[in-house]
Amino acid sequence: MSNPKQLPSFYAGILFHSRSTPHAVAVVYGQRTITFRAFCKHIENVTRRLHDCGFEPGTRVGVAVQDGYLKWLLVIALARMGLASVSLGGHPGEADFVKAGVVLHDGKESPGRRNITVGEDWGTAAADDLPAFRDRLHELAAPCRIVLSSGTTGLPKKALFTYEHLRARGRGTARTFGFNASTRLLITMPITTIGGFWMPVTVWSNGGAVVLTQPQGQVTFTRILMRSQPNVVFTSTAQLGAIVNELPADFFPGEHLVAWVAGSALPAALNRKARLRLTQSLFTMYGSTEAGGVSVAHAALSEARPSFAGWVLPTAQVEVVDEHGGLVANGEMGEVRIRAEGLVDEYLEDTAANDGSFRDGWFYPGDAGILDDEGGLSIVGRTRELMNFGGVKVSPDSVEAELSKLPGMTDMAVFALEGPGGNQRPCVAVVAGEDFDESAIVRRFKRVWPTLPPIMISRVTAIPRNEMGKILRIQLAATVGQAAAQAQSGSADQAAIAASRPR
Repeated sequence: MSNPKQLPSFYAGILFHSRSTPHAVAVVYGQRTITFRAFCKHIENVTRRLHDCGFEPGTRVGVAVQDGYLKWLLVIALARMGLASVSLGGHPGEADFVKAGVVLHDGKESPGRRNITVGEDWGTAAADDLPAFRDRLHELAAPCRIVLSSGTTGLPKKALFTYEHLRARGRGTARTFGFNASTRLLITMPITTIGGFWMPVTVWSNGGAVVLTQPQGQVTFTRILMRSQPNVVFTSTAQLGAIVNELPADFFPGEHLVAWVAGSALPAALNRKARLRLTQSLFTMYGSTEAGGVSVAHAALSEARPSFAGWVLPTAQVEVVDEHGGLVANGEMGEVRIRAEGLVDEYLEDTAANDGSFRDGWFYPGDAGILDDEGGLSIVGRTRELMNFGGVKVSPDSVEAELSKLPGMTDMAVFALEGPGGNQRPCVAVVAGEDFDESAIVRRFKRVWPTLPPIMISRVTAIPRNEMGKILRIQLAATVGQAAAQAQSGSADQAAIAASRPR
């Protein structure tokens, strides 16, 4: 009889399909096409090698390798072994922050801990001389995966996923996206994100194939798209822009291609261009690392209602509350809180963040939103990012939606700068393209928000974003504010700082 308090790792779903449909394609990586049978053989090879290294129970293992396929073999093997894995992105001090006891790497060691050098041949080279690994059941609450979640603050938090979290998240993901054996998913998000990790696992568990991207800079997303012919694309707003802008003139939208975009608001111009050049079946998703997918909308509706985040999914529950936790009426703005299948319970070693984000079984993502009578959710902005001009609160997203209609901007972000006396002024940071016209921004802003202070314009080389493409407004405001202060004091070379000046 099975133990209701234990369950197998997510490898069990992959193993099932290696037995039932062994010759079906599981992975496309570069020029390689890997069947489920070969995939499981490679996973077994890696698991045997790792198991032979010897690990203390409860060890957190950092994975810091470049090869996209090897990353997956290592992560799946660690889940089989009951060890919590975390993918490292190469940032200084990252291994210390996640408290990795062991780091698996392909050449660059991490000081202060045990390092194990792995190679691309770990999966493909036979490991028959090592004992076969015997899968076992794992406690529901046992740690399996750690994902760094920084949101828009730029301050990382360690979201802990147990085996039970991942099982529940998998059920919800499969229902939302309808993954099955005919799915061929191109995932452009890195494995360091929850989407880049869990979407492929869910596809494999349902017998579908996953197209893995190669290390950044080797092959563009568009070339992978054209070569691998996926029928589902899961991407971020920034990555969608890269795909669409690289499409050749003779590219025609796929008849059955469905694209899902998450991470940040979809600008109207990119929305239209993607539906014209890539696919009409374009959907936007609102969610978080901690809660997973929360709401979905067709991109055409998102364009018509810029703040609309979509219809709340059956796998989630959303409420909008006031500062005391009381429900506000439909149509009124308040703070969003969420319950969902596979909802993370805590951040590791971060009591302060837990107290602010997890309360009474709800997750508070820090978003200001509005629910309508039909279950539609609009996200007005981040609660801590709402601009307050003498009591008039304005969302940066709403300003961006309006200004993005103007030509000549490759990228842009709106935020508030604090001036003398604590008074805020609206500011827009712009990565200027051809035909950029500062005066057009000034006129449009003054026409739409005539009672607000004049907008400031800052030209920057890039907009800081996290791995999901969300704008790091706090970081951006600090950088631009410092540059503006230096410019006013004359302490910096004017040619070396952003051009920040009121209009």
